[in-house]
Amino acid sequence: MLLVRQAVASIGGFASLISKRSAGHSKWANIKHIKAEKDGERAQLFVKLCQRIKVAIQEGGSANPDHNLYLAQAVDAARKKSMPLPNIQNCIKSAQADKNKQQVVWYEIRGPRGCYIIAQALSESTKRTRDTLSSILRRNGGSFADNSGKNLFDHKGIIVATSEANSEVLDKAVDDAIDCGAEEVVPDEVDGQLKFFCEMKDMNIIKTKLQSKKYKIVSAHFDLIPKMKVELTDPEMEAVSKLMDRLEEHPDIVKLYDNIA
Repeated sequence: MLLVRQAVASIGGFASLISKRSAGHSKWANIKHIKAEKDGERAQLFVKLCQRIKVAIQEGGSANPDHNLYLAQAVDAARKKSMPLPNIQNCIKSAQADKNKQQVVWYEIRGPRGCYIIAQALSESTKRTRDTLSSILRRNGGSFADNSGKNLFDHKGIIVATSEANSEVLDKAVDDAIDCGAEEVVPDEVDGQLKFFCEMKDMNIIKTKLQSKKYKIVSAHFDLIPKMKVELTDPEMEAVSKLMDRLEEHPDIVKLYDNIA
């Protein structure tokens, strides 16, 4: 993080633009990365990607990616996972046919030591989904938080761009973030990429502005960002990992977010 501090010092009053978020990879981040790689081997991967496309259409109100940032993000994620274009098109058609049958639902789940998991689901019966999730939570040490967890997260747009990890690049990235209207810029100490954080409604505009400044955009997506992260012991982390495995296996679950360090 020394390079980040040097970049901050060089721009004086704009020091707050550099995030306090950890730029490195925590143990939990590494566990989630391994889990994601395993998920990619599952036959159900395309099912989950299709669910995300359906959710995006409901949240964005349009089946046209040009008019729906949520859908554009979901389609981009599906294509990066090698989902065939006909499959994506079928998902979009299916979403339009099922739009009055399925509902996007959020569940807030409390784990050990005050950690939270926010689960996004796509359900035809919210009561059935909650009942089956409740059974999973009882068997795996979780409980519903009932609207006490989502306030612990910020809903942000994240634009990931490639760069080299040196102080000159970081100085320029901070200046460019200010010019483009981003709230924060975070360098990743592992892969050298830069993450620009912004309000969701501004993401497409800021992405275009960064491209005009010759940044190579790796991805642009929405995320729930924890305001504070919770440190867990190894046994607690193992228990939460098992809980999240069981939740991800539920057919209605689309995506999970957490505030674990």
